[in-house]
Amino acid sequence: MSTLSKILDLDLRKILNTKFWLLVVLISHTIVGTLVPLMTTEFDSVEFQAASYGLVISVVLASIYFLTENQTQARLTATIAGATLLWILVTLIADPSNNFELSVNFEPPFLYKFSFDVELAPPILLWAMLTLSGVVYWNSERNDNDSERENNTIEV
Repeated sequence: MSTLSKILDLDLRKILNTKFWLLVVLISHTIVGTLVPLMTTEFDSVEFQAASYGLVISVVLASIYFLTENQTQARLTATIAGATLLWILVTLIADPSNNFELSVNFEPPFLYKFSFDVELAPPILLWAMLTLSGVVYWNSERNDNDSERENNTIEV
């Protein structure tokens, strides 16, 4: 089976592997959201305080990644990532500098307009995918990786 056909045969549960998304968000959040701002901003600035809070989130994500597995990992991931995503969205809406705008025309053709600062899209997308990966595996006793390993073992 070629690599392309393996990629095309992936289902939603394999794409939303909790461990994979935890690692992606942990690395990107730690580098871009924490380490870079900690090294480039003044100690008493708002950006430094936000980055130090980001360091706490990185430690929590690393703890979830290394200290839990399966259903517990999925539930902690969904809860923590969902809360962080909600916090990002609330601060997006509350801060006027983010250019968030939502308008609705209540007459036909019912036009909806939704806009925000596009540089906030990557963290929103990453945290949404992480949250979704936890929700998908919320009630599973084991991950697909565990069942694949079990299927690949040879019984003697």
